[in-house]
Amino acid sequence: MKYHAGDQIRGLIFDFDGTIVDSMPVHFLSWKSAFGALGESFSESFFYKHAGVSLQGVVQLYNVEYGTSLDPAVVVAKKDEAHAEYLPQTKVIPTVFDVIQRYYGVLPMAVATGNSKNLTQPLMERLDLTKYFNAVVFGDDVVQPKPHPECFLTAAEAIRVAPSFCEVFEDGEAGIEGARRAGMHVTDIRSWLK
Repeated sequence: MKYHAGDQIRGLIFDFDGTIVDSMPVHFLSWKSAFGALGESFSESFFYKHAGVSLQGVVQLYNVEYGTSLDPAVVVAKKDEAHAEYLPQTKVIPTVFDVIQRYYGVLPMAVATGNSKNLTQPLMERLDLTKYFNAVVFGDDVVQPKPHPECFLTAAEAIRVAPSFCEVFEDGEAGIEGARRAGMHVTDIRSWLK
């Protein structure tokens, strides 16, 4: 898949997990471990259904769906612990990384992720990704998680490009919805991975 930014595109915004890096399997294992440590099961279907939702939001949705009252902070802390062990398994997604490399220095680029800084930044550094981006908006930088458009609007402001001139690359329904609400062009990268 060869991406070409149209004339109306002046800035590129990328989701991180499942878009730039193939980290979704690793995140699933981390969540499964965290919920398992608390005596709960965590299904792959639930995980992918809520891709792009904030960490605390995943636990809140789990509580609603399964009638539990788990403390989001406790579950997220356990997930973070488990995640560190799985990090070395994470690699970039070649088709998306190709876009990043081609537009580096051509268009301003940002990352807009629902994940926390303490999990995302070390991985960006390990994979030598930081240099490509003019801005990174982490899940803990915003009040409203995806599908709210806040992270995308914050990223657009950081790269000084009006939302209508931004293209968002996403793999999650919440993120796609958030980008659309922000008035941005959206590329669902899942079609590139088939």
